[in-house]
Amino acid sequence: MTPTDLLSALPRLIAGAGMTLLIVVVAVGGGVLFGLPLGVLSFLNPPSRLLRLLLWLFDKLFRGFPALVLLFLIYFGLGSLPAVTISPFAAVALALGLRSAAYQAQLFRSALGMVHRTQVEAARALGLSQPRTLIYILLPQALRFSLPGLANEYSAVLKDSALAFTVGVVELMSRGKFLSMATRDTTTTYLLVAAIYWLLTQLGISLFRLIEHHRRIPGLGSSRIAGSRGNGGG
Repeated sequence: MTPTDLLSALPRLIAGAGMTLLIVVVAVGGGVLFGLPLGVLSFLNPPSRLLRLLLWLFDKLFRGFPALVLLFLIYFGLGSLPAVTISPFAAVALALGLRSAAYQAQLFRSALGMVHRTQVEAARALGLSQPRTLIYILLPQALRFSLPGLANEYSAVLKDSALAFTVGVVELMSRGKFLSMATRDTTTTYLLVAAIYWLLTQLGISLFRLIEHHRRIPGLGSSRIAGSRGNGGG
């Protein structure tokens, strides 16, 4: 690939990177919206056996399935049902978002458990109810503790987003595939794609670290959760 070909290809790859970032933002954002209440419920250990069973099933299913299998189940399986129409982007966002929610639920549950029990006891002694203690004492600290784990989650979802090209979403990996077919230079093309993924990863992690630095709790800087992706689905 000549330098001219490289320069002409960059806008298309950047456009694909924009779609990749959109997938990641939707999936991670959806993961927070679903994962936070699930993590709170898991931390509170609800008395209902049915609810505990549903929480356990959600965790085992969405952390236990490979991302590609989950994506195919939603796009080809759910999408094949009568009166069900699901676009490739929606399938990717749903698959990665639900999978991320399962990991983030464990992340938030662990973060809530890091708040020292003496703070909870002090809040109850002052007359705060359990919901108020959760909202005003536990969650503000837990969200700060979870920032390193959220950075890892961003990185993991970004890598999983490369699977979107398998169902026809025109994102970075898909653009790279089209470019390699047009130029017949697969090595240079995929090295460039890999470099863009690396750059997006580093920029995202740096942003989370910046937020963590500005929102850190004085005296509790060592209380960090790295994330749970390495624990697998067990």
